[in-house]
Amino acid sequence: YFLDVNKRGLGDVANDMLLYGSKIYIAVNKSGTLEVVEATTGKSLRQIRMESTGGQSKEPRRLAAHGGKVYVTSFDDTVTRIDTVSLAIDGSVNVGMDPEGIAIKNNRIYVANSGGLNWANGYDNTLSVINLTSLTEEKKIEVGTNPGTVQTDSQGDIYLTVTGNYGDEPGAFKVIHSGSSTVETIAGIASPQKFVINDNKAYIISGAYGVSNSLVVYDCLEEKIISDSFISDGTEIPIMNNVTVDPVSGDLFVASTDYVHPGDLYCFDKNGKMKYRLTAVGINPSVVVFQ
Repeated sequence: YFLDVNKRGLGDVANDMLLYGSKIYIAVNKSGTLEVVEATTGKSLRQIRMESTGGQSKEPRRLAAHGGKVYVTSFDDTVTRIDTVSLAIDGSVNVGMDPEGIAIKNNRIYVANSGGLNWANGYDNTLSVINLTSLTEEKKIEVGTNPGTVQTDSQGDIYLTVTGNYGDEPGAFKVIHSGSSTVETIAGIASPQKFVINDNKAYIISGAYGVSNSLVVYDCLEEKIISDSFISDGTEIPIMNNVTVDPVSGDLFVASTDYVHPGDLYCFDKNGKMKYRLTAVGINPSVVVFQ
C-alpha cells in the first residue's frame, strides 16, 4: 500500500507503528528512518532521518506519544523526541543499552533497556525513568535480564516483561506499583513475550520464543490471572508475534509469524471467539493501529 501511494518502498524492517492525531508514525529499524504518513491517505508527509554521529542508523525501535510529541527508542542507547507540528527532532536523552519498550504515565517516560545487541557480553537489566518535562533521566531501576515490552494501567502501575537470557535465566512478567521503585514478579505466567493492556486487563503472549504460544489474561486491578487461554473456540495459532486490542470495539488482534513466510492476522471478539483471519498479510506482521 505504501509503495502504491508513494512510489517508493517504506524501507528495511518496519519495527513499530503509532497513530497519533491525524498522522501515522512508523519506525523503520535498519533504514534508520521515522516515516510520517497521513492517516487517511497513506501519503508520506516526511521521512525523518534517525542517524547517530557519523551517519549510522540509530536503529529506531518503539514509539510512544504525549503532549504533541512522539518519543522513539533507538538501539544507539537513546530516546529521541519528535515535534508533531514541525516533524523535526527537538530533543534526545541517553538511557541504557539497546532500549526497546516505552510507555508514558504521570509525567514520566519508562524505557526498557534490553541490551539485546550486547547479548554475548551480557544483557542490560534496567528500566529508565525519564522526566517528561525536562527530558532527563531521573533514575534506573533494576528489573531483570533483557526487559522488553512496557505498559501502564489506569492506576499508574508499570508492567513489563523480562525475556531472560534464553538459557538459565527465565523470562518473567513484572509490575512496579505507582509511587514505588520495588519490582514484583507476577507468578504463573511462563515465558512472557509481548503484551498489551486494555481496560486494565493485560493480554500476554506466553510461551518459549519461537514455539506455540497461549494468550494469558491478567486483571491489573484485581491483581490476578483471570484466564490461562483467552482463545475460547479452539483456534490454534502456531507462533504469536504480537497482540493488539481495538479500544472501541474490544476486538483483539493477534499477528502470527514463522519468520520466513508471510504471516496471518487473527481477529477475536472480547469473548475469545475468532471473527475472521487475514492470511499471508506479509513477513512478520506485528503492529495494528485503529482509526
